[in-house]
Amino acid sequence: MNDNLRIRNIKNERKYLFIYNLIALAAVLAAVYLFFPGASEIHGRYSAITIIADGLMTLFFMGVLEKYAILVSGGSLYEKFVITLLAAVYSAIIMCLVNLVFFRSGRELEIDMTAAAVSVAGVFITDILMDNFFGSKYYRKQRVLIISYDERNFLRMKRAKYGVLHNCDAWYETIQGIDAEGMRRFIDKNFPLYDAICIFDDLEDEEYHMAISAALDMNKDLYIVPKLIDVGRSNSRIAIFDDIITFYTPKRGLNNVELFIKRAIDIAASLVGLIVSAIPMAIIALLIKTTSPGPVFYKQTRLTKGKREFEIYKFRTMVQDAEKLSGPKFAEKHDPRITPVGRVIRAFRLDELPQFINILKGDMSLVGPRPERPVFVRQFEKEIAEYDLRFEMKAGLTSLSHVHGRYSTYIYDRTYYDLYYIMNYSLLLDIQIIFLTAKTMLIMSQSEGEDSFKKKTVARADAKGGKGIET
Repeated sequence: MNDNLRIRNIKNERKYLFIYNLIALAAVLAAVYLFFPGASEIHGRYSAITIIADGLMTLFFMGVLEKYAILVSGGSLYEKFVITLLAAVYSAIIMCLVNLVFFRSGRELEIDMTAAAVSVAGVFITDILMDNFFGSKYYRKQRVLIISYDERNFLRMKRAKYGVLHNCDAWYETIQGIDAEGMRRFIDKNFPLYDAICIFDDLEDEEYHMAISAALDMNKDLYIVPKLIDVGRSNSRIAIFDDIITFYTPKRGLNNVELFIKRAIDIAASLVGLIVSAIPMAIIALLIKTTSPGPVFYKQTRLTKGKREFEIYKFRTMVQDAEKLSGPKFAEKHDPRITPVGRVIRAFRLDELPQFINILKGDMSLVGPRPERPVFVRQFEKEIAEYDLRFEMKAGLTSLSHVHGRYSTYIYDRTYYDLYYIMNYSLLLDIQIIFLTAKTMLIMSQSEGEDSFKKKTVARADAKGGKGIET
């Protein structure tokens, strides 16, 4: 590998992507206003204002969908296209409502639809050009060293490695059995070879601080998998005690106003969701009934706020009595219990649609930690410190772990997401998670198991000529 090449900088790439997307939107929307027949004559300057508003909203929604966030994983052209398409659709819906209320003009509606279409095309062209430029022979990927203490974390490290192959060349090492002197030799030998260091949460305190200090001293990019106690401090703010700086962490929990607003949104969203999804749900029910014996719906005991038990509703995706022989277990890749129709609706998360009923009943919320089965909860409580904290909020139809993880995401990492959500709860975070859920449903890799995810990621990286440090 040529060390003289410029190193890709994910942070700067996101900035450049935002700037060029903004330029592309301005250019294509200006073209719509200037060259669309009669556009500049419709409602005079108000037509120009609506086109500008359309572009700004599209840019805003792309930000909400995390197109410009510093995410090391993801960032494929397909994901960027999905984000751009959804942003344009959200923006077009709002502009159509504005047209309906203020203009009631069929011509204005044509302009809105044209603006949405050319926005997607213009932005995606810049995405392709940017992706090819930073993936060209003039740049090399950032080399990342992933460090964990325990060899039992091997599978998590492997997921981290293959999850970032689109943007990074990654390698992983375990330091189990290494003392402080051995850790110093490990750092001196390995850290200079890499551009960034990723430190897992299982390192002992001494090695943990040595690794962080060394990475900072060498001016490396640093990624830290947080310990659970660090997740709990993620919403800390600066507070001054006289002339002493402190970090203030508010107590957990929603106040009465937040509880009222969240419940009101849950009721409204579940009613609208049941109405909008009525026809798709009827089609899914028909497919399940005609392709496999057994009931259409599947009920299972789960736990929600305060560990209260309730019956969750889902479309049946497995054969009838799937756990009669195997007992309680998570679904696996190529699980023979999953029916052909079930495999499709699980890929798009459509098996969760009946849970709008659970939300309406008050058992669940639209957003919150995903509900777990009692048998697994008893197991996780023994293995994961502070796991109980996730039951301080109602279980949710979607969650932070739902939009950033996959069905096969490890329970430790799902718990981190849940605790981060609880500690940082806000109505705006709920709204962002709802928007991100639509993106998740359209990105198939987020419903895959580890093996298929790894194979596809490696194949994409190899196709672009980046095989990574490990092959």
